[in-house]
Amino acid sequence: MIKKLRNKRICSRCNKWFQPFGKFNKICDNCKIVKKQVIRIKIPFKTPTINHLYWHRGNSKIMKKDALELKKTISKIVSRCNKEIVINEKTTKLKVIYEIYEDWYTKQAKVKRKDIDNRIKFLQDAIFDALEVDDKYIFESINRKMQSNEEFSIIKIEELE
Repeated sequence: MIKKLRNKRICSRCNKWFQPFGKFNKICDNCKIVKKQVIRIKIPFKTPTINHLYWHRGNSKIMKKDALELKKTISKIVSRCNKEIVINEKTTKLKVIYEIYEDWYTKQAKVKRKDIDNRIKFLQDAIFDALEVDDKYIFESINRKMQSNEEFSIIKIEELE
């Protein structure tokens, strides 16, 4: 929604007043300069499900040592990307695409019973902790099973418009 006040409008990205040059101009010049943020991260190994990463004591879940080491490894991979997400509390909306590459078929050409949701939750927590961003900014998430003989994951994080 655009508010007009004597030939001035509010930018749809930064919510600041600006003088439009065109009839349909919705974004101020400062926001046009900023390119859409995109981060691409490749995790070169298969990530286990959450079921294998925690053990239970009473009502609490405790992360295993292997899981903590895995989380540190993922954090190092993310830090090598040399990218960060700039968050605007009011306008930032993120889209995350998880592509899990693995052999998804049996020898009889049937789909294996493998759930990727538990793997994705661990990946999401590890990556967003490394980026120091709260995952509450994720407004769209796409999960894809990709057929491959190698086991790895590719995560793409981009800003929604």
